[in-house]
Amino acid sequence: MKKINKIIYIGMAVLFMTLGCTDQFEEINKNPNRPESVSADLLLAGVIKTTATKISQEAYNGGDIVAQHTAKINFTGFDMYLWGSNTGLWNDFYGKLREISNILAIAKETENPNYEATALIMKSWMYMVLTDTWGDVPYSEATKGKTESVFKPTYDAQENIYNGILADLTNAASIIQVNGKAIGGDLLYDGDMSKWVKFANTLKIRALMRISNKRDIAAELQSIIDNQPIFESNDDNALMKFLAERPNTWPPNAGRVGGFDEHRLSLTIEKVLKDRNDPRLFKWFRPTDNPDDDPALYAGMPNGLSENNATTYNGGANNVSRLGKIMFEEPNSVDAVIMQYAELQFILAEAAQKGMISGDAKTYYENGVKASFEYWTVDMPADYLTSVGVAYDNNLETIMTQKWLGSFLVGYEAWYDFRRTGLPTFIVPGPDNVNGNKVPVRFHYPDEQQTLNKDNYDAAVAVQGVDDINTKVWWEK
Repeated sequence: MKKINKIIYIGMAVLFMTLGCTDQFEEINKNPNRPESVSADLLLAGVIKTTATKISQEAYNGGDIVAQHTAKINFTGFDMYLWGSNTGLWNDFYGKLREISNILAIAKETENPNYEATALIMKSWMYMVLTDTWGDVPYSEATKGKTESVFKPTYDAQENIYNGILADLTNAASIIQVNGKAIGGDLLYDGDMSKWVKFANTLKIRALMRISNKRDIAAELQSIIDNQPIFESNDDNALMKFLAERPNTWPPNAGRVGGFDEHRLSLTIEKVLKDRNDPRLFKWFRPTDNPDDDPALYAGMPNGLSENNATTYNGGANNVSRLGKIMFEEPNSVDAVIMQYAELQFILAEAAQKGMISGDAKTYYENGVKASFEYWTVDMPADYLTSVGVAYDNNLETIMTQKWLGSFLVGYEAWYDFRRTGLPTFIVPGPDNVNGNKVPVRFHYPDEQQTLNKDNYDAAVAVQGVDDINTKVWWEK
């Protein structure tokens, strides 16, 4: 043992003598394969890929279930409202918000307002998802751990968060230089800054409608429509396309077939689609697997069934329709959608129907319906817009029903709309729900917040209300 130690000491002495008082320590400790700084294009690509992929997974695993587009036949806890905190969404978005701060810093250093604008727009969308899902969340101090050593950020009031979102979107749209410095890493619009301007303004319209029960938005909404470029067609949709090769495929395509088979046609959407002879049914779902059934039979199941009742419903899994081939067998037939032209048209239809803006609500509404069919490459029947349940009748529920259909696989948008409007009224808790026959309105805060940021967590709960799934956020109250 003494001999070994002696050898070690001699080796260390030789090393120190060799290096002397030079700077070679720093060189030796540098990993040439791990850069110490990252460029804005790589950061932007990472932000978009991670958050867009995450929101598409959330739509598939949560948004479409709580909105009753789909139902669960196995592992039915979420469908019964046995909800936890959704730590994954929280951590993924806050992790990428730190990178947004880095992009903003680089944009200032390089004097590139287009990187600044894209970062502000993505930041605004991400904070909308966070605050609409939880209510009051860390905002003003959320990404100051590295720069200002703020490791326990305060929770900002949702109203203040929305004020910040609206200001950032206004600023972003104003500083974009359409023919200015190029940007890289743009997985949404491939560097087309004219489309980013439209996205900023259209996202601002979504934000204004979200808070429309709390403030008068009419003048600001009309001003955007009259003076600013907004989405004009599906070509402007804010979405990330998945690719045909892994690991960049639609996430369920890379999953196990058993996990895919847990998702089924909801009885709620089945009735809506069949009552309107809506062929989107055949794109989104497939016939039952029972060889004794009509090969063209589409059959849904109720939401919110217990595990036993779900697995035995209608005689078992073979008698309930699975999701369509685009959801599993085809790796790039589904996009990661942030916002679509169809949604904008439905928002404008609602605003016009309520007298907030000028313009014809019927035209906006019909444009939204057409855009949804076009996006999904489904031929709309010639008489669809005049058929029962679809024809515009100056009824907000008619607009919101088509918006609900158009929100298929678009994050939690249908759930947010239901919480804001109570529409469509046919969304009701399933028979075995465990939430007192109430549709939840938020997620629990992540458990780690109670230990890592307890004082600020406690302060937020004291202001907003008890940390459970039935405490309404500011724009709902």
